[in-house]
Amino acid sequence: MELVDGQMPGIYWQSRMGNNSDGIGGNCHRYDVVTADAEGRLAREYFIVDLGVKLGHQRSGYACEFPSPEGLLPRAGGRRAPQSVVAPAALLLTHAHEDHLGAVRHVLDMGFSVPPVYCTAFTAQLLDKSLVNAGIERQRRPRIVVIRPGDVARIANADVEFVAVDHMPGAVALSLRTAEASVFHTGDYKFDDSLLLGERADLQRLRAIGSAGVDAVVSDSTAVSEVGDKVAEAEIRRTLTGLVAANKGRAIIAGILGTQLDRLVSLGRAAAANDRFLVVTGRSLEDNLRALRLSGIDIDAAAGTHVMVPAEAAELAASRALVVTTGAFAQPHAGLTRAAERLPNGLLVDGDTTVIIPQRAIAPVKAAHSAMVDRLERLGATVITAERAETSGIGPIHQSGHAIEKDTRLLYSLLRPTQIVAPMHGNTAQLEANARLVRSLGIAALPLEGNGAVVRITHGVAEVVGREAVRRIGAAETGEHKQLPRARKGEGRGGAPAPAVYRYDELDADGRTVLAADIRPATRPNRPKAARRPPGPGLRDMAGDRRGR
Repeated sequence: MELVDGQMPGIYWQSRMGNNSDGIGGNCHRYDVVTADAEGRLAREYFIVDLGVKLGHQRSGYACEFPSPEGLLPRAGGRRAPQSVVAPAALLLTHAHEDHLGAVRHVLDMGFSVPPVYCTAFTAQLLDKSLVNAGIERQRRPRIVVIRPGDVARIANADVEFVAVDHMPGAVALSLRTAEASVFHTGDYKFDDSLLLGERADLQRLRAIGSAGVDAVVSDSTAVSEVGDKVAEAEIRRTLTGLVAANKGRAIIAGILGTQLDRLVSLGRAAAANDRFLVVTGRSLEDNLRALRLSGIDIDAAAGTHVMVPAEAAELAASRALVVTTGAFAQPHAGLTRAAERLPNGLLVDGDTTVIIPQRAIAPVKAAHSAMVDRLERLGATVITAERAETSGIGPIHQSGHAIEKDTRLLYSLLRPTQIVAPMHGNTAQLEANARLVRSLGIAALPLEGNGAVVRITHGVAEVVGREAVRRIGAAETGEHKQLPRARKGEGRGGAPAPAVYRYDELDADGRTVLAADIRPATRPNRPKAARRPPGPGLRDMAGDRRGR
């Protein structure tokens, strides 16, 4: 980031990606901290907040897109490597969703270095698993500093407090302070004290941070335009419990996202209340359960029942189980997708099966989602989506993980920012909705169109002091080698999916124009293949015997 005026102490913020006109994702923010000592000498350091991917848009043909590391991260190679970029002090991860950390493995694969990573234990587990699966050698992986909500660290001459928020296990916001400025970076957040995993948001702590003074809030805008009463996870648990009861004697399969762990807990409570066993299948779900346990979170206690894996449920009749698998977004190779396509070792779906999808389909996946639902229904299944549950009177089975209008008002009333709110994480309409809400509260708003603007916050004033044409990288699977995850269908050995290498193209700020095709790192490490896991028993037999145990 080329500062137009770096001579004034303060905090300089830039969205590298996340304020996207073409949809949500690829979140990445740069914070430069300029401080002055007693003699007036200036010091400048910077750190990065989040480094995520955006699902490839249909127009692009890319598996994903993410912020270009050029000008943000130095290239790897040690002392002899040409260094045109000063290394950042740290990478701070707000939580473990792919749109906030999924690009780390890609920038390492491109030959860039990643600084020490600060995150909570659960996020650390998922990041480490991502890098292991990608075949990134241990010596090239970044050092991970595990923090807890409430911790304060000195990073790039700023005091950074990690503040628990309600979004997913281990999610945190960031309170940044220097002598000249205070910024609150929300990450993804909402308020729901009925969530049962991880630590809950502390309203008293947020009020105390506001009382100490907040110059700017860099705020999640995703769901701010949703008005009315919010749905707590406790209400979703009640709806799911009733839904499972209404399908007594039938096989029930629920399709969720691999990181939708609070919904998994609600499904577990619904299963236990109806004398069913909770069985989880799908690699990403199983990996996330393992990460929860390694980070010290008791998923069985939260779910109110033992969370079984397929090996424990091989003899269990379908009518006694609630099987939770992946595929809420109809992802290729996910459990629900495989069941719909009748692929080998997929779950059996027939006229005695009820499929529950407690997640709304987002815009990029709606076509694939509708096609998957159609295939499931042609197999005879009764399919209940989040949208159908609402319109049919069943009740809510999904609520956004992001702050709706009421939550956003509550946050701003607690923090009481004195000068400015700079909305982020959304498309143009979502950013504008956040700005309108801010102004209705009497707070000055600085909505920014697109990424790249440099905002200086100092002594209660925030203003745009420059702009940079930030770029994206488009990652496309080539299938030429077997190194990074997710090979093309049929490329694996013994039926197991094999890793695949990605081709990287440099795109413009909107991801529409290829500026440089097939970017090659100076040296591509000869990475080992991801370790193969022995195949577990298929779950089709669970649905094949309706007699029960």
